[in-house]
Amino acid sequence: MIKEKAYAKINLALEVKDVVDGYHIVNNLMIPIDLYDEITFELSDKIELINNPFPDNIILKAAKLFIEKYKINSGVKMVLTKNIPSAAGLAGGSTDAAATLKGLNKLFNNIATKEELLDMASILGSDVPFFIDTKLALCVNRGEKVLPNNIKYMPFELLLLKPKLGLSTKDVYKNYNYDGHDYKEKIDNIFDALINNDLNLLKKNIFNDLTKPALKLSNELNNTFNDIKNKSNIYLSGSGPTMFIINPTKEIENYIKNTYKDYFILHTKTL
Repeated sequence: MIKEKAYAKINLALEVKDVVDGYHIVNNLMIPIDLYDEITFELSDKIELINNPFPDNIILKAAKLFIEKYKINSGVKMVLTKNIPSAAGLAGGSTDAAATLKGLNKLFNNIATKEELLDMASILGSDVPFFIDTKLALCVNRGEKVLPNNIKYMPFELLLLKPKLGLSTKDVYKNYNYDGHDYKEKIDNIFDALINNDLNLLKKNIFNDLTKPALKLSNELNNTFNDIKNKSNIYLSGSGPTMFIINPTKEIENYIKNTYKDYFILHTKTL
């Protein structure tokens, strides 16, 4: 039996530009965090997923893609332990898909090269290739082209909070309009901040172009975000609705836990 961890991510920079061939061009700086799903794999006579919360689960799509590509005369039984909230902006589906490709590759004696894993990942979704390596990387084009970065950085503490509501990524992008800005300097500053362990510089330069359109879609999200923004640093991950705080104080953590009791709240860290 093979076991694979599927780590979530947050966005330190998400620059969204014009649409080309139906997709927004992005500069998406992602960093993995210590929150993960687990998937186990073992041989079976059919492709099946135990504890499947969605009928069209991307895990099943990934398994079928892998098995058909390599003409494998076997099925696989997969068991999912889900810890990452769904529709949260943490790439729970994308990381599960990548973990499936990696887990099956181990189960079937590493028949796929890294390049082949990346190719299959890009078929499954724009964020999926990032999770083949699951390390700090700038993802460009529509997000599927991964530019890994080997800088050494100190992991930092995070507080995640997600309301019960979910947001459609498609709807958030529909509400976004590119105004021609260029945030290369901000992205460079974020890299400098990580290299120098300068959390103040990091907090000043983190940005997400999808924050405003996401907040417009939900009064609850907008109110929560602005309430906490008056007391602490706070940022949106992906298309939301998960928000995160870097190095939260005990005071802000207690305030959030007491004020937003029905939210998903987790103290974690970057990897």
